[in-house]
Amino acid sequence: MLYESLILLDIEANPRLSPARSPIKPVTPGSVKILMLVEAGVIGFLAFWIVNEYVFNAYFHDYVDQLLGAHGTTFTAALGLGIGLAGSAIAATLYRNLQRAKYRLETITAPKIRGAVEKILSTLPTVEESQRASVAKASAPSSTTPFSSPPVTTLVPALLNNEQKKLSDSKA
Repeated sequence: MLYESLILLDIEANPRLSPARSPIKPVTPGSVKILMLVEAGVIGFLAFWIVNEYVFNAYFHDYVDQLLGAHGTTFTAALGLGIGLAGSAIAATLYRNLQRAKYRLETITAPKIRGAVEKILSTLPTVEESQRASVAKASAPSSTTPFSSPPVTTLVPALLNNEQKKLSDSKA
């Protein structure tokens, strides 16, 4: 049953590719969702508690100010360096994974996918057929138009007698 669900358009799913590319959608169980909400609630409560301690406890307030005042620049530099290094490592890892995925898709599944795409495209109507149908619809006279276009008249300037004589004299 599971093996049959992994076949899509006569292409067997490649087990070496990531499970994220699987046609089966992942489902997060309800118990995991509840656990995530409980964890978020606990973190929110602890953050609220620390902020309350800082605001209402003079000793804790002095301790935090002294700690951050004496080592504030060190914390700032370490935090900035940590964020920068972590961001660079994540970007490098994502780029490497992207390159691997491109290579796998080009080398492993290209012939299988190409054959399936050609099979699907052969069943679709061609561009000429759809253009012929749209041209036939557009060129068919419509009896639903209540107004007809007026005849086009062009204005021809009339030459004066003197200009006509000049033209006839120049021809002779």
